[in-house]
Formats: sequence, structure tokens, C-alpha cells
Amino acid sequence: MESSNRKKQAFKSLLFLSVSFQIVFTAYMALQNLQSSLNQEAGLGTVSLSALYACIILSGTLAPVCISKIGAKWSLVAAWVSHCLYTGANFYPRWATLVPASVLVGALAGPLWTSQSVYLTHQAYVYADASGEASSAVLSKFNGIFFTLFETTQITGNLISSLVLKEQPDPGDAYNVTSANVTLTCGADDCPTSANATAIEEPPTYVVYTLLGVFLALDIIGLVMTIAFLPSLNRKPPKEELSVLKSALSCGKLLTDSKMFLLVPLISFMAMEQGILWSEFTKSYISCALGVGMVGYIMAAYGGSTTIFAFLFSRLAECTGRYVMFGLAGSVNMAILVLLLYWQPTSDAIPIYFVLVIVWGLAEGIWQTQSNALVALVFHESPDPAFANYHTWKAVGFTVTFAYSSFLCVSTKLYVGIGLLALGMLCYVIVEVKLKVGQSSEGSYEVPSTDDVKSDSKASYESQKNKALLKNRS
Repeated sequence: MESSNRKKQAFKSLLFLSVSFQIVFTAYMALQNLQSSLNQEAGLGTVSLSALYACIILSGTLAPVCISKIGAKWSLVAAWVSHCLYTGANFYPRWATLVPASVLVGALAGPLWTSQSVYLTHQAYVYADASGEASSAVLSKFNGIFFTLFETTQITGNLISSLVLKEQPDPGDAYNVTSANVTLTCGADDCPTSANATAIEEPPTYVVYTLLGVFLALDIIGLVMTIAFLPSLNRKPPKEELSVLKSALSCGKLLTDSKMFLLVPLISFMAMEQGILWSEFTKSYISCALGVGMVGYIMAAYGGSTTIFAFLFSRLAECTGRYVMFGLAGSVNMAILVLLLYWQPTSDAIPIYFVLVIVWGLAEGIWQTQSNALVALVFHESPDPAFANYHTWKAVGFTVTFAYSSFLCVSTKLYVGIGLLALGMLCYVIVEVKLKVGQSSEGSYEVPSTDDVKSDSKASYESQKNKALLKNRS
């Protein structure tokens, strides 16, 4: 009975965590997708995103000390407050409002995502200990549930944005279409420094305010839900009090682990390919050829695809193993980046946009679920600095992508992405080889592969292992 209650409580906590993220990021993801189209003056939209992710670089390394001081739950609460302020700043987007609000969101994003990862991993180990299931299988399942719900934010948020942006008193309003000659600079040929660089008509102010009002309401709902329903983690306090310096050093020290160091290129690419999608693809491909009003519909298809594939692959990984999953995601992303180099987007090729983002969502569904599960398994003895490094290097990828967005041609950005992906996959293969060699030489179950797990025949073994892992984490 006690084991059953622990399982229910762990699963219930996972659902509250997932739903709160789903609500808040419904607003944030849609707003992020529109930044490069809505706030184009002097590149304010992309510069604010660059500032946001630049701050995540520092906040990620300092996340452990924040969590040790106020706990995972209140780190989440503080982050949701910053999201409310960020949405509010978009009502009056100026350098003095949007950039500081972006900095605040970035400063708390490290604790936010590290808390999410630590919270989810802890609940997964509690569930695995109570059920006797393999920790690797439960981690994959819990990450699949979380990111399935999380990826629906691309559906809900983008549908809201497109439905609101399509509302206009005069069907002839120009902000949903672009002039005929603008297609000459769409796609990979778009260069921000060119005299013919893509310029998108912005929606009327009252339409933007309506959209932002809906987003702010969602932020507040997520904040209240987290405070009221998400339980605090019962984790033992650290043996010695963490300082900012010790926290930063713990993250830096983990980089001396060759496995973490080798994962950095792939982690950075996961951010870069999303940055290309949110910035270059939405502006230079969708808004340029179809108008800003179509951004939400196409990105909603991406969100739906990612949601479905995240759910499917979190279960298929138990049969195929993560090696097949990572190989598939890398191949799909490589094909997409190469296609974007040569494809000239036009207004009469709408089905191609939807097919492209659906396939893109397949790769993202794998990255989202399997990369988190991989970090949790490989670095289960030091999850806080491991996830801090994970989110820090993703922030580096986002920052670099948004930073050069205002002065590099789209084609150059695509070439950089292709090179980083190739390097990242090579390093990932080396990590898997090192793990296999380590397991063979040590006879350890330290990092089980999902395709090696047979939970029915190893229930007792897995229960003992999960108890040890949970004890180490606590």
C-alpha cells in the first residue's frame, strides 16, 4: 500500500509540474516565435532573445546554489513571476523595457530548467523504487510525459497567436501578406545587412495587445497553480552550504569529465537548431513568403508533431535503444538544414511548410526526451551540476544563434548548424563507446542502456539499484 501511494504521489507531482510548464510556455513559446517579426526595429526582438539566453549561460552555472537556498519549487515560482513581467514588457517593447525583462527571464531560466530536471528525475527514481521498474525505463517514460505536454505549447500558443492575428477589420490589411518582390530575399538568400533584407508588416497595436492579454493571463494561471498544487521536494540539505563560487566550480569541474565535455557540441546544436526554427525559419521563410499571420498555424503543426513523436519515442526507446533514436534525429536534422539551403520559399507551396515542420518535430521529439534521460543516467550521482551544464550549454547555443541573427546571412547560419551537428554526432558516438567500454571493464550497471533493460526478469535487481540511486540523490 505504501509503495502504491508513493507511485501515485510521484506521478501526481509529475503531472502538476508538466501542466504548469505547459500553461506558462504556451504564452512564452508563441511570443518567442513572433519576436523577430513583431519587434523588428533595430533588431530589438532578436537582440532581446540574445540577451535572454546570454543570461542563461550564467544562471545555469549558478542554478545549484539557487536551488539549495530556496528549493526547487520556489525556484519555479520565481521564474514564473519573471515570465509575467516579460509578457508585460511586450505591451511597450522598448530597449528600456523588453531587454531588462528578457535579462530577468534569462537569469532565472537556469534555476527554472535545472529545478525541472532535478524535480522530474527525483520523482522518477521514487516511482522506480516503489514499483521495482528499471530506472532507465521510468526516466524515459517520465521525460516522455513531460515533454509530450510541454510540446503542446507550440500547438496551443501558436493557434492562439494566429487566430488573434488573423482578426482584422479590413480583409485587405497588409500585415498578413508580403509584397511580391520580397520573395527575392526569402529563404537562405536573406541577409540582414542587405538593402533588400526582408521586412515584415507588423499587426495593429490593438491586435497585439489582445494577444498579450491572453498570454499574461496564462502566465498568472501557471504561477498560481505552482504555488497551490506543486509539493516541495523532500531532499536532504547539502552536507556543506553551497556558495555562488562553489556552485560555479561544481559545474566547471564536471566539464573535466570527458563524457560531459564530449556532449557539449550536441547539446549546443539542440539549441541552435531550435534557434534557427524560431528566428530564421519563422521570419525568412514563413513571414517573408506567407505573412506573419501564418506563423502560428505552421508552428502549431510543428508543436503537434513534436508532441506525438515525443510520446511515441519515449516508449519506442525501450525497444530500439537510444542509439537508434539519436541517429534518426541527427539524420533528420541534417537533411532539413541541407534542404533549407537550396529551397526557395514561395506563397504557393504551403503544404511544403507543413511537411517540413512535421518532420522537424520528429527530430525534436527525440532530442527533448532522450537527451534529458541520457544526462540523468550518465550523471545520476551529480544531477544538479550535470543539468546545470546541460542547460548552460543549450543557452550558449541559443545566444550565439540569436546574437549573429542580425548580421549573418541565413545561408551562413545553416552552414554553421550543419558543421556543429556533424561534430556533435561524432562526439556522441565516442561517449557511447566510452560508456560501453566502462560497463564492460567494471561490470557495473551505472549507465544502463534502454535496450538492455528487461524489467520483468530483473525486478528485484532494479529495486535494489533504484534504492541506492535514490539514496545517493537524496
